[in-house]
Amino acid sequence: MGAEWKKRILSLHRKAPEKVQSLQHFRDAAVLMPLVEKDRKIFLLFEVRSSSIAQGGEICFPGGRIEKNETAGDAALRETCEELCLTEDQVHLISPMHRMGAPGGGEVTSFLGTLSDYQGTYEKDEVDHVILVPLSFFAETEPKICQAKMCVALPDDFPCELIPGGKNYPFRSVPRTFYFYQTEQGVIWGMTAELVFNLIETLKEDGILS
Repeated sequence: MGAEWKKRILSLHRKAPEKVQSLQHFRDAAVLMPLVEKDRKIFLLFEVRSSSIAQGGEICFPGGRIEKNETAGDAALRETCEELCLTEDQVHLISPMHRMGAPGGGEVTSFLGTLSDYQGTYEKDEVDHVILVPLSFFAETEPKICQAKMCVALPDDFPCELIPGGKNYPFRSVPRTFYFYQTEQGVIWGMTAELVFNLIETLKEDGILS
């Protein structure tokens, strides 16, 4: 039995999983950073989330979870069309921009894109209203940056007696940088602000913005 077990183990060959198993229950997401031209100026469009859904009142980009058999680009396009009541031919994906870990788990992929013939429509069950912020505002405005740590919060029934040090076990806190843009229409912060910051830095590095 021992020799056979060893032989079977040594012959084991599997494909590496596409995602860490402990993160399988987290769903990846995609967002679109939509550019809108108005009065010969370029704006970034944001949504203000409906008060009836999670994180109501916060400012974000259109986007959502990536469904099975769907690419990140497909998800960004689909969610944008659903949330802004657009047809696919009104949304043009220019390029994927950044991929980053979400605080709650999973990854978020951002895309830069444009909207054509947008008339201010949106899905009222998910979106309270939309706002337009000049791209030049972000190019000229440094965000407020705050360093913080995300700590482990133990439930009351956590078996501290089973681990070295018990309740005094030195769980590691995870450092995170928070970005804040204060606009006339409200505060853009968190992951949305970080995506904006990364976008502006990339456009400056590529010589598109100065």
